[in-house]
Amino acid sequence: MKGLIIFIGICVLFSCKTKQNSETTVSQNNSNVIDSGIIERDHPSLNIEAEIGDMTQESKNVQILKSKIDGNYLILKIGYSGGCTTHEFQFLGSAMISKSLPPIRTVRLVHHTDDTCREYIERELIVNLKDLAYKKESGSKIKLKIQGAEDFLLYTYQ
Repeated sequence: MKGLIIFIGICVLFSCKTKQNSETTVSQNNSNVIDSGIIERDHPSLNIEAEIGDMTQESKNVQILKSKIDGNYLILKIGYSGGCTTHEFQFLGSAMISKSLPPIRTVRLVHHTDDTCREYIERELIVNLKDLAYKKESGSKIKLKIQGAEDFLLYTYQ
């Protein structure tokens, strides 16, 4: 009986993993492993130019999580699925402007990719808004209505 208890004790000791053995470290570019085992990658900010364009272009899913205007730039925090291939973005404005004070232009973020991976990516997108200005003169104001968002953003050309 004593031998059986000693045998079981030895088996339990050798079968248990220590904390040192069970931790993993991933050495990928810009990657961190969190305690839960989820890999987080840093995704650099992207700079793009806004343009007047075709508002009916096909777009993959992208969420606008936060938005703010800083000078002539719109800073967006966006989220989307991917992780295996490159993603391209366009920020398009309608050629039509509503006749109000200040005028209103509908804008749209278009996401181009063929990525089928499911990693959720959050990154910052910095959009140069100069081409969407009502008049290219200092102090000229226009409201931007982002498709899918409820609020307007007031852009003042600088």
